[in-house]
Amino acid sequence: MTAQNFDVIVVGAGIIGSTTAYHLQKAGKKTLLIEQFTLGHSNGSSHGKSRITKHAHGDAVYVALVTDATAQIRELEKKRGEQLIVVSETGGIIYGSTEFMLKNKNTLAQFGKESELLTAYEARKRYPLYHYDEYSALVDPLAGVILANKWLAAFQDEYRKAGGAISEHTLVKNFTEENDSILLNTCKGDFRAPKAVFTLGSWINKLLPDLPVKGQTQILSVCYWAPKDPTDLPLVKPEKYPVHLVYQPDGRCFFSMGSVDVEGAVKFMLHGGQNHYDTDVPAGDIHEARTMFIQKFVEDVRAHIAKNVPFLDTVNGPVKVERCKYTMSPDEHYVIDYLPGSKNIQVAGCMSGAGFKTPFRTHRESVEQLLNVRWERNHLLICPSSHLIDSRREIPIYELMTINLIARIVLMAVEITETVKG
Repeated sequence: MTAQNFDVIVVGAGIIGSTTAYHLQKAGKKTLLIEQFTLGHSNGSSHGKSRITKHAHGDAVYVALVTDATAQIRELEKKRGEQLIVVSETGGIIYGSTEFMLKNKNTLAQFGKESELLTAYEARKRYPLYHYDEYSALVDPLAGVILANKWLAAFQDEYRKAGGAISEHTLVKNFTEENDSILLNTCKGDFRAPKAVFTLGSWINKLLPDLPVKGQTQILSVCYWAPKDPTDLPLVKPEKYPVHLVYQPDGRCFFSMGSVDVEGAVKFMLHGGQNHYDTDVPAGDIHEARTMFIQKFVEDVRAHIAKNVPFLDTVNGPVKVERCKYTMSPDEHYVIDYLPGSKNIQVAGCMSGAGFKTPFRTHRESVEQLLNVRWERNHLLICPSSHLIDSRREIPIYELMTINLIARIVLMAVEITETVKG
């Protein structure tokens, strides 16, 4: 059977792959987006109704990325006539060491963005729902909730409207590269392109077993907690409930957002979970013997809420617990680079906890002006907290919550558009 030809093939239709495909197709490249399941499936890390976004960050690169991305999403909202981000009336509140909060505040100031540093006493007075007496706090007026499932569907819909091709229920069996051409053998036939991007999520090492960096999949407990007093239900609506994050000295990060997923219940969870070794087993179908261990992550959240957010009901809650997948590298940094030995295949993975933060503009000139991009040996070296396969830079784990990962992938898409002939 003759292979179908495209300019670029993107494998994996989660938020990273879908956004990459959208920008490629928008740039005029004949693009194919391959998904082994249905679009919007719940087997990976891109499903669900909500994610956190915020502008506060300690690194100027990230603030630039989220600023541009937010502007694009607002434009997309106007174009489509639908809401994709919800910002609380009181913004977001971030707790941590005074040093870390000051670093975030100073970086925001470089971009002319407002923020406010509060003492523990001031934060308790302004945000009485939270009782963090040992931390300083930073108010981020632009922090909010991404309506994740709508966001993903919007990019996929716009990709289709731009003429992009999608092949669902298409498992990639293997691939070969020769003479500047990549041939993908799938359960639905062969596809060929001069360039390919693999955004594989927890399947990164299944298709790429020789990748030097091994992805580790974790199962997270996503917990939903209702108020003790039913009269407090209006307080948990996303327009009223401030997005909040807590960076603890032990490296753990707790976070919460308003009632988007479950009516009348706050989404409150711990960033991190239990290792999960079979990527083909859905997160909800784990073996009973491991359920008890994973329950520990629910109990850790329960204890945290009981101490620090006491208006939520930890006796009768959580009202619902879901399991989802995170995929990380061993040192919990990102894998974004060319496949070793190839200048035509790019790999993006191990980026859970940040993937929804920012789609990015596609014009290289704008990217260079905004981020001072340096191009060298066909590698993108802006280094906004990426763990390249050749380990160019490392960023602490607590930064994962605000890294704007899609930006990196789309920057790679820019390079593709300039190297694909057509």
